[in-house]
Amino acid sequence: MVALFHFAAVSHISEFSLVKNAYLFVDFFFVLSGFVIAANYRSRLAHGFGFGRFMLLRLGRIYPLHFVLMLLFIPIDIAKDGIGPDLWRALVTNTLLLHSLGVNNELWLNFPSWSISAEFAAYIVFALVVIRVGEGLLPWTLPIIAGPLVLAFVSPYAMDSTYDYGFVRCIYGFALGVICFDLRQRWPELSRPLGMAADTLIEVAATLIVFVCLSLASGPYSWTVASPFLFAVLVLVFARQGGAVSRLLTTRPLLLIGALSYSIYMVHALVRAVVRASAMALEHSFGWRLFVDSVDYRGEPTRLLWVAGSPWLADLLQIAMLLATIAMAMLTWRYIEEPGRLWSRRLVSQAPRRVVAE
Repeated sequence: MVALFHFAAVSHISEFSLVKNAYLFVDFFFVLSGFVIAANYRSRLAHGFGFGRFMLLRLGRIYPLHFVLMLLFIPIDIAKDGIGPDLWRALVTNTLLLHSLGVNNELWLNFPSWSISAEFAAYIVFALVVIRVGEGLLPWTLPIIAGPLVLAFVSPYAMDSTYDYGFVRCIYGFALGVICFDLRQRWPELSRPLGMAADTLIEVAATLIVFVCLSLASGPYSWTVASPFLFAVLVLVFARQGGAVSRLLTTRPLLLIGALSYSIYMVHALVRAVVRASAMALEHSFGWRLFVDSVDYRGEPTRLLWVAGSPWLADLLQIAMLLATIAMAMLTWRYIEEPGRLWSRRLVSQAPRRVVAE
């Protein structure tokens, strides 16, 4: 869905209200990440697993693919903007995963990776809090109180914050995910099955409510600052795994998409860049009109893909871009993402515990 949002074109797909607001699905993954990380590491960190071990595992999970795609985007950004101080700064901040902390003046290189920077910072906060404070709930109430206030009243783009207040946006959703896990631990009733029919009804209702609310959103300045709470409810509902929708998510095709989700998210901007560069070359060489000038929801100028004046052809192009993204993601998962994850696990298992825990 986030990929379709970035594959902007004069098409029926881009006019679909859920796609127009699909940038908010990044916040769903922040909430989900907080839940999953807490479920897998909170108790282990609280009982001596070690900060170094945890961070090495997380770095192995996210960094290899991020680094490769950053390198691939260097010639793209040079061709677009030339070599200047902003690019050099972006190279440093992207390499060090600092590019969601307000040190850049815009997005550079593989622009979706701002969220990886923000999430890496959230990992650091999570590990330090659990190691120093323990498994309590109280520390996580601060981000869910301060986060929406900062996004609503300080950040210029509210829930579309990226390079500037991206970490605030991330830790807000991440903390909600941690709290969701804690609530399940404290109140087992939240995960007690109600029966297939009742659980299915709850899953369908929760999904429809989220989709309707996101479809009715009107830009980053509306009530969308509360959208992570909607996603938190959705995570709690589907964590029950009691309904037919949950079972559908465990089918092989959807499990494959889930396994590829990080690669899909990270490579879709490269597919977008290649398609748009090719369209610009064709437009320049043959005089074809392949873009139209427009204004995005921020009021900023943008150029939309225009395929022979036909929204239907633009729909087909976007679907082809999505399929190309999935195909490329299968390759990056197999040759970059998964080897990096396994390498970090081997490194952690072989290293003396007392060394990496320091």
